[in-house]
Amino acid sequence: MRVLSKILLWGLLLLSSLGAVATLRQSEPDMPSKNLLEQIAEQQMATETALYFVREWMDWQGDELPEARMARLRPYVTPEALARIAALQNELKTMRQKVMASEFMSLSPGGASQYTVRIRAIVLNPERVQWEADVPVWVQMKKGAVVTGLPLLRPVPETSTVPVSATGEAAVSADHRQRMQPAIESFLKAMCEGTDEKSLANYVTAEAEITPLAGRLRLVTLDKLEAVGQGPYMVTATFTAEEAATGYRFAQAWKLLVTEENGKFFISQLSA
Repeated sequence: MRVLSKILLWGLLLLSSLGAVATLRQSEPDMPSKNLLEQIAEQQMATETALYFVREWMDWQGDELPEARMARLRPYVTPEALARIAALQNELKTMRQKVMASEFMSLSPGGASQYTVRIRAIVLNPERVQWEADVPVWVQMKKGAVVTGLPLLRPVPETSTVPVSATGEAAVSADHRQRMQPAIESFLKAMCEGTDEKSLANYVTAEAEITPLAGRLRLVTLDKLEAVGQGPYMVTATFTAEEAATGYRFAQAWKLLVTEENGKFFISQLSA
């Protein structure tokens, strides 16, 4: 009887162990693999490194000492390539370039911890120009991320102009748009960052029914202004905005109905 009892007991333990193994095997596919988590983290490191690098690399002034520029870029660039990447052409030393905005566009893996990160940047030099930079980045979780070579730069082609009015009205002259721009820029800033309708009092007509966004967005740059008509004007304002809660930047295009009174411009209607 004792032998039979032991056999039964061992049989029950064996069945229990097999059940536990089966349960463990079934649960394994639902658990994220370490390699996948590391890959996601590496991609995030590559993206952030490329973004910060482009902001520093494309921002320069002619009288900046080479040592100072190299010090700005050193946290993001491999030591072997630092001098080559930081160098500026002699003919550029009397000029100044300022980065107004930058945003992540895409990421392509290249194998062996290599990534190519595409960043779009808006710079002043002295006019607003958009560039795309393909940045080569090497990254490993335990060692960090570095830029390994010069980015490949290309200008962003101008998008085809979409008429803001279907009536065939003539475009507003460049001089008139230039006079209009400060008012539009101030309105966009108040619209994004203002907390109540009083914030818009200096920029809208008395009959306008426009409510600001209560600080949910921040105006980064006004990138393009198009206008047609002889008054009131149909205006398309293309600008870069930043979400206050997350810091995420994106492009917006708002259509505005603008009137001119005593040489000043006011917005009466808005559509996004």
